[in-house]
Amino acid sequence: MRKSNSQLALIETEETAATPALRSWALVELFGHQRVVGLVTVEPVEFPGMIRVDVPDLIKDGKISRPGLTRYIGKAALYGVTPISEETVRNMLPHVDGRPARPMELGEDRY
Repeated sequence: MRKSNSQLALIETEETAATPALRSWALVELFGHQRVVGLVTVEPVEFPGMIRVDVPDLIKDGKISRPGLTRYIGKAALYGVTPISEETVRNMLPHVDGRPARPMELGEDRY
């Protein structure tokens, strides 16, 4: 069963033809004020009990300015998951990079 890009959909993957995975483009909000946008898979085969977020490449002027990445996130770290369209994900990519916050060095300004 497949729904529009802005809704969660049950689809069968090659790895789990018998067990459909829940997949959708989404904004994922994590505790600690992190946000990730991408294609979300719930209960991926490789890490049951987690969600997988595939963040697409950020493309500017026809070139990859930031390569995509995959993050696996424990469900306890989730604050919210909002299904959105692929177009919205790509529009948000320049503002939400999907990487964990960088550690601060001693003496570094916070603002």
